[in-house]
Amino acid sequence: MSDFEGHRRGDPLTRRIEIGLLMAGLATFTLLYSTQAILPYFSRDYGITPSAAALSVSAATAGLGIGLIVAVPVSERIGRVRLIRASLTAAALVAFAVAFVPSWPLFLAARFVMGLVLAGLPATAAVYLKEEIHRDYATAATGVYIFGTTLGGLLGRVASALTIQLAESWGYAGTGVLSVSHLAMVVAALIGLVCAAACWVLLPESRGFVPQRDDLGQLLRKFGRAFRDPVLLCLYLIGGLGMGTFVGSFNVLGFRLEAAPYLLSVGVIGLIYFVYPVAGTGSVIAGRLAGRFSLRSVMPYAPLVALAGIAVMALPQLAWIVVGIAVLSVGFFMMHALASAWVAQRASVSVGVPAQAMSMYMLFYYAGSSVNGNLAPLAWELDGWRGVSLLSGALMAVAFALSLVLARSRPLR
Repeated sequence: MSDFEGHRRGDPLTRRIEIGLLMAGLATFTLLYSTQAILPYFSRDYGITPSAAALSVSAATAGLGIGLIVAVPVSERIGRVRLIRASLTAAALVAFAVAFVPSWPLFLAARFVMGLVLAGLPATAAVYLKEEIHRDYATAATGVYIFGTTLGGLLGRVASALTIQLAESWGYAGTGVLSVSHLAMVVAALIGLVCAAACWVLLPESRGFVPQRDDLGQLLRKFGRAFRDPVLLCLYLIGGLGMGTFVGSFNVLGFRLEAAPYLLSVGVIGLIYFVYPVAGTGSVIAGRLAGRFSLRSVMPYAPLVALAGIAVMALPQLAWIVVGIAVLSVGFFMMHALASAWVAQRASVSVGVPAQAMSMYMLFYYAGSSVNGNLAPLAWELDGWRGVSLLSGALMAVAFALSLVLARSRPLR
């Protein structure tokens, strides 16, 4: 066992870890969600429905969810940092290939593979922070990492939208090799590659990591232990419900705003994603509040904030729609920052398998993205934005009920 207790706040290596994981989160969400802002273009280019276009997001998150199961045992053998570096680099290279795939089924398959190899970061980030950052600052550092994912969500969506807007304004209509929408994929891949290079430079080698070389039976038993604690099960569900609500709303937003009475261009719609940096501060604030009070006392406020955003988004005025999506985003990032930090801390004490528990949390998290990412467009096709609001509101009501159950749970230390 290592006597290393973790880098403390203010330590230069702590800052390198924070910036490195921020860049890693930036790359992950840029690559995952680069198609979301331009779903209407895929719908028109391939002659498919909104729910079919949304599969471009769901395929990547589904691949990532499956990759999480493999990534954890790999990280236990080779270390968190090595897996994060390799995962981001491989995903960025696959993302380049995605841009040159001609048919829709092959495009979805390539996005699935990209998500699969991208799993190394989300599978290990929270555990890496727990191993390398002192426990007094670990929750706040997790909030910084989550903020990086918000910037990635912003950059991926805005870069794609602006790439198309600029290409069209310059008269680029696409070629047989590279359409306008696929040109946006090239830009996202370049961003991912730059961020991967930054992780190679910034992230220091682990000091708190202890290698584990389990056989298949031991691995299965460890994953089984990740389901023994009811508190962890509630946290897994909260992560999936929050991510599903968030991604589902954004998957439909572009279709809502390009239609009457708004008739917004893809470039203007892309500007709405600048709510991300504002929303991302919710994860940092939530982490600090949890450090001052407790995770269980702060958690119920996150789904309440998200519910308020859903209600505001139901209003027809464009300004209120923007405010509503910002409030929903704040609530979601609060929820994710608190839940992911709680899983990493709780699993170490209750079941002794923090890496496996964190991978299960992320599996539920991205399963929520894949499932509701397509249910929300179906609700849109059936009943417009009212259907999306009812679906989102129901999911957040369940998350709020679960957070109240967690608020009454007893801390283990």
